[in-house]
Amino acid sequence: MQLDRTHVSVRARSLAEIGDLSLLLVRRYSGALVVGFTLGLLPWAILNFLLLGYIPINEARDGIIDEQTYYERARYVWLMCALVFLQTPIAGIFTTYYIGQAVFEERPPWATVVKACRQSLLPVLWVLGTLRGPLVAMALLATNWGGEFAPGRELFWVLVIVLWAALIRSIRPFMPEILLLERCPLRAARGQETTITASRRSGLLHSPLSGDLIGRYLMTAIIVAALALGVFYGIMAVRGFLSTEWNWTLHLGSLPISDVQLLWLPLALWIVAGLSIFMRFLGYLDARIRLEGWEVELAVRAEALRQFGTESSPVLSTPQAENVA
Repeated sequence: MQLDRTHVSVRARSLAEIGDLSLLLVRRYSGALVVGFTLGLLPWAILNFLLLGYIPINEARDGIIDEQTYYERARYVWLMCALVFLQTPIAGIFTTYYIGQAVFEERPPWATVVKACRQSLLPVLWVLGTLRGPLVAMALLATNWGGEFAPGRELFWVLVIVLWAALIRSIRPFMPEILLLERCPLRAARGQETTITASRRSGLLHSPLSGDLIGRYLMTAIIVAALALGVFYGIMAVRGFLSTEWNWTLHLGSLPISDVQLLWLPLALWIVAGLSIFMRFLGYLDARIRLEGWEVELAVRAEALRQFGTESSPVLSTPQAENVA
């Protein structure tokens, strides 16, 4: 492994450069998006269908287009967008690990990726699944499954969870990389109080750059939202030209199907969510370069590897963690 010969030039970048490079990475590592992100999102997409699918199914079965129909569509769109937003970091764990290794190595086998992510599954489920809201929101929506619109649970509390997740992710965006790539534990083992835990590492990485991270997060959110709209309406245009059906309900003979809500809307959201994983990873590299002089560290470690032939510490481990070890 040549640590100073990465597939991505290790240098500080502006947000515009990060966005441009993320598109290039998607082309270079398309498997990370097509295979890895699909593996990660599939269980969440199935759960979302089970939680929310009854809304468009009931709407199509009634076959009536009235004011209530538009309220139900707005309800479904809001809840689906909220769930995909909350689930994106945890759905992208395979992609995050894959591109974190592929920057330095030729594409790692997916069996290795899955095995490595499985080892961090419990911390990931706790931090990205519980503390950052997706499992909480899904449990909340499950309490109203099959019922009519509940403003308290489906609007107020889901909005609170989304805002909480947005706040945490704006000031602590790189927790997936800390858990999956740097392998920081949630708690220090007894007798090893000097170990760099995930919370401590998060503070070391994020606190000095908090103002810049918040600004970048807001700009990225605007870009991602615009991309999601563009992808969705692009899919709708192709669907309309191919089927000559411009309504949200597609009729197969006498059978109405809400394909837009059940398939095309989630697909558009997940496509853009996958791109956001690449943008976040490049932001993580940029933060380490600006804060820790990571490009210098890689050059020194690469020379040590060539001279002595050993490299025992993880490529993406923290300098502080290495000193403690």
